[in-house]
Amino acid sequence: MIEIKDIAGLSQPIKKLIEVVAEGIGGVSRPLLTRKNADAKAYEIRTITQAIAHSQKLLGQITYDDGSILIDSSTDIDKPVLPEATVDQRITARIAYQQFKKQNNIEQITRYAAEELYDEKEIKSENPDSDWTTRFFRIAEDITNDQMQILWGKVLAGEVKRPGSYSLRTLDVLKNITQQEAELFVRVGHISFVSAAKVFVPDTDQGNYLKERFALHFTDFLLLRQIGLLAESNLEFFFNLADHDMQHPLACGSTCIVIKRPKGTPRQGVQVILFTEIGRELLQLIERKPADPDYIKRFVSFFRREGISTQSGIITAWKDDGTVSANLTDIPA
Repeated sequence: MIEIKDIAGLSQPIKKLIEVVAEGIGGVSRPLLTRKNADAKAYEIRTITQAIAHSQKLLGQITYDDGSILIDSSTDIDKPVLPEATVDQRITARIAYQQFKKQNNIEQITRYAAEELYDEKEIKSENPDSDWTTRFFRIAEDITNDQMQILWGKVLAGEVKRPGSYSLRTLDVLKNITQQEAELFVRVGHISFVSAAKVFVPDTDQGNYLKERFALHFTDFLLLRQIGLLAESNLEFFFNLADHDMQHPLACGSTCIVIKRPKGTPRQGVQVILFTEIGRELLQLIERKPADPDYIKRFVSFFRREGISTQSGIITAWKDDGTVSANLTDIPA
């Protein structure tokens, strides 16, 4: 890639992305960061066309079809596919082809990261840890699935915005997750509750409600446990004895819930499926959606008693300290 020398006019988040990518792979081309949709696709096609033209003599007939590179092997089975190429030439062609694919993967992920950062105004001044950057691009070069590239683009953008958002351990887990597993994790993430540093899904009846309401089975949660996103067994989420009037804020997607417990309210708890630290980090990648009102009602019902009030509302702003702003209304019984 051609390293950008003139970054005037680019936003601060995009400039920071340039710094991170440059540290990881040595440079980044402007079209990856400033062109979108048709312009970006045109740049991609031109780049691929040039690479194909350069390698055509050694590789034979090559075609490109919406992200896939096809090599024509329709040759007589008894006849060498590349009779005019020496072993050294074929090795060189193979290495060039592999490196081209790796470079294309990195560029696609960088483009998705740039799109995530387009609307950002300000970000933290520090850069991601250099070890993190090195590990990220070593993994990113082998991510070929488009949906997973979008996911990795969000990881890169998130780390540019807030260094330390994703640990090295999280990168190692994420690289082995299949698209099917990722889609399952998103489904579970959409019904998770966040309270301070804990993230959980209530499970008070051994999974019966989750199965009937959300078509999530025991084997689904077992799979997410096996890949390290959920704790190995159910635990208890609880509120301690209230020694003064207390408010307990929680979030489910883009819905805020506040449970107000007066002084003297005894300890209250429910059984939950708990997310691991890696699971909590990856939840940052999931789009926040309003929670099902009936699902919210069911959750707060476990804490209802005389004197306790519950409210909910759509979150209007997320603050850097983890707090939120929302217009709250009472949750009916």
